[in-house]
Parts: sequence; structure tokens; C-alpha cells
Amino acid sequence: MWHFLKSGDRPRRRAAVAVMTAITLVVLFIFASFAVDLGFVRAVCAEMQNAADAGALAGASALMESDGKETEAVHERAIDVIERMHKQQGFNAPEDQIIEVGTWDYKTREFTPADAATSNAFAVRVVSVRNKTPFFFAGVMGKHSTDVTREAVALGSGACNGIWGLEGVKAGSINTDSYDSTAGAYSAVTAGENGDICSGRNITAGGSFNVHGDVMPGFGYGLTVNGASGDITGYTTNNSGALPEAEVDLSAAKYTNDNSKIPKTSTGKSPFKSPGNISIAAGANLALPSGTYYLNSVMLTGGATITVSGPTTIYMVGDWDTTGGGIVNKSASPHNLTVLSGGAAFKLGGNSSFYGEVVAPNAVVTLGSGTIFYGACIGKTLALKGDATIHVDESLPFRVTSPPPSLVK
Repeated sequence: MWHFLKSGDRPRRRAAVAVMTAITLVVLFIFASFAVDLGFVRAVCAEMQNAADAGALAGASALMESDGKETEAVHERAIDVIERMHKQQGFNAPEDQIIEVGTWDYKTREFTPADAATSNAFAVRVVSVRNKTPFFFAGVMGKHSTDVTREAVALGSGACNGIWGLEGVKAGSINTDSYDSTAGAYSAVTAGENGDICSGRNITAGGSFNVHGDVMPGFGYGLTVNGASGDITGYTTNNSGALPEAEVDLSAAKYTNDNSKIPKTSTGKSPFKSPGNISIAAGANLALPSGTYYLNSVMLTGGATITVSGPTTIYMVGDWDTTGGGIVNKSASPHNLTVLSGGAAFKLGGNSSFYGEVVAPNAVVTLGSGTIFYGACIGKTLALKGDATIHVDESLPFRVTSPPPSLVK
């Protein structure tokens, strides 16, 4: 059976199609506006993030140059970089940008503003701002613009010039600070904030980890603090990967040394267990004259001691173990005792004081519980036992380059 449309049905059908087409076009326009405007805002966000990152890094470099004291230079350098990047984007509003100096908490990952003139500021926060970023299509819905902000935090740290574990540091409950031995004996009242702990790899700590200085793991590695208490007053950023000069050349002292001057111990016995191997026990003391010595190994047990009273350099082929005794540096100056070791182990006993510089790039350097260390140390790895205390001597000749600024947010 055939059905025929009445003449009045065709206009109604056409009207309905027109309405549906109009609605569809509106919906498509809305989605298109969202897509175009959203894409534009995302592009602006990326540009603003790049500006914030570059500004923070530039400001951190200025902060490093002034040792964390000049906020004006930080602001000027950061805003100069941001302004140049914004102009490339056809936008310029330097008065809206936020630039702050302060500190960075490695645990909470939070930035805290500070007055660089009165605090150890080592972080720069930049908020790159672009107000009233226009929309292309959203205006038809009454939304004509939006504000875009992007944040970056960069750390500007100096060189790590304390004790080094080239391939890692493991520490228990320790305390560190610094002093200048050429200005006088160590005093807690005048102690400095350069008791740095440094590594080319990971640094792991537990217990009460109190460091008056920087704690800087290697580039691409991390810092892990498992203890519930403690504080770090300095930088906690990665170092640049530049390690200290720590090569030990034993050949110079092998044939030219003062071994012949080594006397008998206080008990009248030879300190040598065998040629080049010192082994002292039973509370005996070896008074070592000033000079340069070439030894295979050193071992002290039973409360034995070695006393040095003037400039002394000891070249070690093998291991050093004084966990059962101690080294007495009568001058209390780290400049008067240098140990250069090619051995695999260097152990200092607990409950003893050591004044000196230790360079043992192939050794596991162990500071026993209760050890009080004055000076500087470089080991392959550092094992810092509980309740060890380290007073870094700032007057020793460190040669470590400063790391570049690094982004942490």
C-alpha cells in the first residue's frame, strides 16, 4: 500500500532537520572552541614553565656567586631571562613575576622564603605569571581569558668541601660542623656551618643525623634519611658529578722516605711486625718524628698509640686499622698529619680523636662509634658509625668545583 506525504509535512520535516543541524553545529562549535582554546592554553603553560625554569636557574646562579647573600642580583638576573623569553612569545609583564630566595626542605619538598642577608638562603623560587591570557572561541560563552602561572624552584649550591665517600656514604647518628685550625683550636661557640658530607653516589643516614653543612649526593643519585630526628643546615642538592682530586701516587715515597728514623716503642720494642708493617699492642706508644713515611700497613691494638708532633706524611700501600688504639697529634693541627693510602680499608677506632687529612680513594673508610674527627677525608666509601663527630677543617686545601644550579621543582 502506498502512503503519500501531505504537502504540509515537508516543511515540518525540513524545519526539524534545520533545528537538529543548528544544534549539532553549536555543539561542534563548543567542542572546537574547547579544543582550540585548550591547546592554546597548554602551549602557553609550556612556554611559561620554560620561562620559570630558566629564571629560577639564572637566579640560583647569582645566588651562588654571592654565597647566598645578594637578593638584588638574584632578582635582576632572573627577571632578565624571563623578560627575554616572554618577549619572544610576544608578551611582556615583568612586574607580575614572583621571584623569591629561601630554603628547600628535602623531606617535605617545600620552599620557605627567607631573608638572604640573615639566613643561609640557597634556593630560588620563580612564579612565571601571564594574566588575562585570551581565549579565541570561549568568549561566546562569556569566558574571554584566563590567568596562567607556572612555578619552578632551583638550588644554587657551592662546592662540597667536607668529607667524601666517592662511591657512597652510610651514616648513623652523627654530628658535623667546621672550623679553621689556622685561627685557633676548635670551639663549639665559634664553629662554622661547613661540616659537609659529600658523595659521588648515594648518601644514606639514620639515627640523629645533625649536619651543620651541606649533604650532597652524586649527580643522579639520592639522599635518604631514615632517622626520626636531626637537621641539615646547608644544601641538600646533588653535586655536579665533579669529584675531588684524590689520586694517590705512592711511587715518590717508595725510595725516598724517613723510615730509617722510626724509633722503638715506649716499651723498647720494634714497632714492625715485618718490614713495612707496623703493629703495636699492649698500650705501647710510638713517637713518630716529623717526616715522610712509606708503610705497608698499620695496626694498633690494646690501647696502643702513635704520636706525631710535627708535619708528618704517611704513604700507605695497604690497610690502616687503629680501632684498638689511637693517633695522638700533639699539635692538634690537621695540617701536621696527612695519610695517603692506596689500601682497601682505613679504620679509626671509637672513642678516640684524630687530627689530620685522610686521602684513601680505594678504601672503605670507617669512623667508629664515638670517634671525633678533625680535618678532611676522602674515601671510596664512608661508614660513619653512631655517635661519630666530625669537625671539618676549612683551612685545608680543597679542590672541588662548584656544581651548577639544579631544578628541584
